[in-house]
Amino acid sequence: MTSAARTGLAEETAPDTTATERRPVSRQKLVLGSVALIAAVAGSTWYVIHRGLESTDDAQVDGDVVAVPARMGGIISHVNFIENQRVKAGDLLAEIEDAPARARLAEAEAALSTATANADAADAEVLVDEANAVGNKSVAEAGLTSAAVGVTSYATQIREAEASERTAEATFAQAVADDDRAKALFANGSIAKAELDRLDTARSVAESTLASARARVATARESATQAKSKVVEASARVKQSSLVEPLVRQARARADAAHAQVATAQAARDLAAIDMSYTKIYAPSDGVVSKKTINEGQAVAVGQAIVQVVTNHTWVTANFKETQMGHLRPGQTVEFTVDAYPGVKFGGDVESISGATGARFTLLAPDNASGNFTKVVQRVPVRVRLHEPPAGFPLRPGMSVDLTVDTRK
Repeated sequence: MTSAARTGLAEETAPDTTATERRPVSRQKLVLGSVALIAAVAGSTWYVIHRGLESTDDAQVDGDVVAVPARMGGIISHVNFIENQRVKAGDLLAEIEDAPARARLAEAEAALSTATANADAADAEVLVDEANAVGNKSVAEAGLTSAAVGVTSYATQIREAEASERTAEATFAQAVADDDRAKALFANGSIAKAELDRLDTARSVAESTLASARARVATARESATQAKSKVVEASARVKQSSLVEPLVRQARARADAAHAQVATAQAARDLAAIDMSYTKIYAPSDGVVSKKTINEGQAVAVGQAIVQVVTNHTWVTANFKETQMGHLRPGQTVEFTVDAYPGVKFGGDVESISGATGARFTLLAPDNASGNFTKVVQRVPVRVRLHEPPAGFPLRPGMSVDLTVDTRK
């Protein structure tokens, strides 16, 4: 057999590999196409389902945690709670030795009693001083009136005495003249000796009467001078006693000062009573007491925290990326899960959105204008109000949360 014949025979007997190779390639394309179609359908379905939902795992349960301070320093005498105990608002948590506070309260009450007594005495002095001032003024005015009447009376007496003096002078002058004529007549023998003696006696009597009248005038003038002095003295007393209102105001000012001391003592007593009340430390609200830091016999300082109360008021703080904030609004429905309770769903709604990113509330806020700048996506805190949680699944502050907000509503 020739080589050509063998070649032809080989070509006739060789299998057709081209068709065989094409079939696997077509199956591969079919598989890839099916996968792509499934992926596209799944992606479209996921997009349709999750469109308008914003999720984050940067979220946690938050709550009010109140540090209960000792409001006065001292030695702890009683501790009435244990770690992680549930308490009610007003429950007595601890007591501080109250002997010093009790002594200060007694001292303040004694000072208040003294101040009150002084104020009562000052009020009584106001009444006494007012009555004395009014009485002294009345007495002084009466004395001035009496002295003035006395001056008028003595003036009348002076005029009467002077009139009597003038009469006595006239009588004496007449007696002198009669006596002188009698002596001349007696020397001529015209009258008897008895008549001369009578006229001498009348002269002596007239002289005595004149002397007496002059004495009465002098006495009346001296009495008038004394009366005028009494008028001056009485006027001074009236002027002095006329300051009734200033004297009363002065007494009332002393009473007001005494009452101010009462107010001061009352304030000191109230402060001592407050310090006394601070020897008992009460729970400020319902919750769980944790982080106990005291024991009986331990000294505490003012403001030192003895325990922290985790209140029953909780919420969720979700930190969304700034790129997710475009459609977030208060009131939108929230659904979340807590790592502590896998498979349990909780509900809530957006209560509020922070006014700034979390970075702005740090101790050292970033300043992008200084140094090299590297853009970092910021987070904005969103506060979520909780709906009634399922029974038996307590939410404690700090628990991790996966949260989704439905922005379509």
